[in-house]
Amino acid sequence: MSNSKRYTFGLALALLSATAAAELPQSSILTRYGVTSDQLPKPAEIETTKPAKPVEEKSRFQVQPEQPWVTVRLGDGKQPEKTGNISIDRSMQQERERCQRMQERLMLKGGQSFSCDNNILGTH
Repeated sequence: MSNSKRYTFGLALALLSATAAAELPQSSILTRYGVTSDQLPKPAEIETTKPAKPVEEKSRFQVQPEQPWVTVRLGDGKQPEKTGNISIDRSMQQERERCQRMQERLMLKGGQSFSCDNNILGTH
């Protein structure tokens, strides 16, 4: 933006501000409604001789200890449930065996184990 455009923009902004300020009333809002400051209510007096006791508020939230993000456990050796469908049962058995092999490899490498029992992790 060139200097002349900045100057023009600044001048236009100043002119708009001056116009808006001229439209504001010069008198206070109290005089416009016919009220004097004596007619306003007095502020409540605060006792300063006694220290105020802190009020204990009951929490709206139940605070509980932080739960771990993931609960990991080894399967308890149960076989998957039989559905009666040979292809589904065989597929579930193969998946369980594959999972157990991966668990064993991971344990040998020193990593964390995981569950093979078709439960969602973290809900145990």
